[in-house]
Amino acid sequence: MKLPLISGALAVCFLSACTAPQVREVPREKAPEQWQANKEESEVSRSFYQGESADVNERPPWWQTLQEPLLNRLIEEAIQANPDVLSAQSAIRQARAYRKQANATLFPTVTASGAYSASRNHDTNVTTDAYSTVIDASWEADVFGANRSALSAADSELSAAQADFADTLVSLSAEVANYYVSLRSTQAQLAITEESLSSWRETLQMTIWQAEAGQVSQFDVEQARRSYQQTIATLPPLRQSILESQHQLAVLLGRQPGELPTALNDISDLPTIPDSIFLPLPSEVLRQRPDVRAAEQRVLAAMAQTDVAKANLLPSFALGGRLGWGASNLSDLFNIGSLVSSLSASVAQTLFDGELRQGQLDAQQEAEAQAVLQYRKTVLSALQETENALANLQHSRETFLALESALQISQEEEKLALIQYQAGELDFSDVMEAQRTRLSLRKQSVEARASELAQVITLSKAVAGHWAMQQATEAGDNKNITENNAAPVDKTAEVEEVSHAK
Repeated sequence: MKLPLISGALAVCFLSACTAPQVREVPREKAPEQWQANKEESEVSRSFYQGESADVNERPPWWQTLQEPLLNRLIEEAIQANPDVLSAQSAIRQARAYRKQANATLFPTVTASGAYSASRNHDTNVTTDAYSTVIDASWEADVFGANRSALSAADSELSAAQADFADTLVSLSAEVANYYVSLRSTQAQLAITEESLSSWRETLQMTIWQAEAGQVSQFDVEQARRSYQQTIATLPPLRQSILESQHQLAVLLGRQPGELPTALNDISDLPTIPDSIFLPLPSEVLRQRPDVRAAEQRVLAAMAQTDVAKANLLPSFALGGRLGWGASNLSDLFNIGSLVSSLSASVAQTLFDGELRQGQLDAQQEAEAQAVLQYRKTVLSALQETENALANLQHSRETFLALESALQISQEEEKLALIQYQAGELDFSDVMEAQRTRLSLRKQSVEARASELAQVITLSKAVAGHWAMQQATEAGDNKNITENNAAPVDKTAEVEEVSHAK
């Protein structure tokens, strides 16, 4: 009887080793050969250059092209302490733990146990001791690849978690940069408004003197006062917007709203728009974008789970073995004469389960179809985001250039209006209109510059995810982020030093 049992066990092992799950590929979404915005010659599109895949990994993070040391420090601190980043890092470690569980199913389970019992015969007043030790081994042979498919699914989920981490880094860096640009833009508009108030105050005083001399009417004085107060009324909303941007930046840095680095209270220029912007081909963008990679890995995970559901419809094979020792004396426990061994092999096939397993397979196949559709949606959204950023950047540049030209004209217009008003050739309302126009154009020019920067940030976020993927591969092993979060380091002085040096 031993020979057939051993032969059957060997056959099960052979089948398990030779049977491999079917390898499938993700249905690819074909990328366009070039960007739509590059088909038309424009000032902006000529400033772009095509990035080769071989050079991608050597490029620095996108925000360093803005040449803003303070922004660099803010993004670095956010990456170290932002709760979303820490959560995504924890998800990687969790996915690795799940992979360990899936990998363990490929190996036997071995347990050891020991027991002692004593029985007493009250008639003879004799006590009998019994000692035993047992080592059990069991293994479910992966004949049809269910366990290997589950391991493949765990591998894909781990890769997806790493891509999610990278996507979090990309989104966070863009969010910090956008709020930083918004803060600097609003601060610049506040400074412009306060500077204009000084000009309005001089105009009001001049009008009062002219009214006292009988050169103008009291109506002109009231108009001047009204315009002055209207300008003052625009200050509180700007200050509120500054506070909100500062508070949001503090939260992104993992700080409480009131713990913002004081360097951000100082008014500073907007970051520099780079002379050239890294723009890979559409196929390269899809290859390196973290969200596309995550969606692709989830398709692979769903495919592997479908293979698991298919394998569950087939028979299962199991092997077992036992080594046991039993003796009445502890000293005799491990003698060869007390050894008992056994070997078992079994096969099981579900004959009726009310279509439970078939229903599980049907549901998983639909989950796989949904994952494929989500992957396609992610690819299309990535292409759309990039095309929109390219078009918006072009339009923002055109808007800024036009506003700069209009602002130069309005400066001359205001000077002429004041001269002609003093000469009695224009009404005071014309002077106020010229001053209001110049103030409005100055603010619009700052907003247009900030809008252009925002589109640069959006474009960089859309096409430059390589640096984040490099960090993601080591994220689960790096405990520094978690440790820094547990004992925060005050980087305020460090940030202030950068700001003052600038």
